[in-house]
Amino acid sequence: MTDEEFRAWVQAEEWYQTIELSNGLTTRGSVDSRARIALLEKHLDVRGKRVIDIGCNSGAYCFWAKKRGAREVVGVDILEKRIVQARTLAQHEKADISFQTRGIAELGDLGPFDVVMCFAVLTEIPDLLGALSALKKAIGGVGLLELNLAKPLAYLSHSKNFVRGYNGISRRKAVLELRENKHGWMLDPSLEVVEIVLGSDFSVTDLGPSVRYQMLKIDRIRSPL
Repeated sequence: MTDEEFRAWVQAEEWYQTIELSNGLTTRGSVDSRARIALLEKHLDVRGKRVIDIGCNSGAYCFWAKKRGAREVVGVDILEKRIVQARTLAQHEKADISFQTRGIAELGDLGPFDVVMCFAVLTEIPDLLGALSALKKAIGGVGLLELNLAKPLAYLSHSKNFVRGYNGISRRKAVLELRENKHGWMLDPSLEVVEIVLGSDFSVTDLGPSVRYQMLKIDRIRSPL
C-alpha cells in the first residue's frame, strides 16, 4: 500500500489496541496499550533478547519490544483478523516480527523465550491449569503475566488431603474461584495456586493492578533438568 492507502486502511479498521506508528499515525484502539507499556519499561529489559507476546492482538507490545532492541520477536494470537492487522502494520513499519496464528497450547515448538508477555489471556481460557503449564515451558528467563486473581480472606477445606497439609498447600490461600463470562465458566487462581503450578523453578512477584487485572512478574530461578 502507498502511505495514503495505508492511512485510509488504518482509519477504516476496527482496533482493540492503541498503537503508535510512524509519521504520527495511531490506531484508534478501545484499550490504551501505552498504559501497559509503562509497566514494560519499568520491569522488562528486552535488548538482545528473544521475546514472545502470547495473545498479541494487533502487536502493540511486539512493536515496543522490537523498538527496544529485542533480537527476535514473536507474536501469537488465535484471532486471524488480529494477526492480519499485525502483519500489515509490521510490513509498513519495516519491523522484523513473526506473527503467527496459534493458541497457548501450541507453543511447544517455539520456546523457550528470554522474555514472555501474556496479558489478559489466561483469564479467558477455560483450561487455566493447562495454560499455566504451557506458559512455564515457554519462560526461559522472565515473564509478565496479567490475569484475574482470586483473593481469599478465609477458606478452610474439609478435604482430608488439605487437613493433612497435602503437598504443603495452605488451607486458607490455595483457592480457585469459578467465574462465568461470555466464553463460559472460567477459573481464577489465587497467587498461591499460580506458584504451586509453576513450581520451585520459578519465583512469582505480584506487581499490583495493571490495565485490566493483576500483573505478576515470573522469574525462572532454576533451569529445567
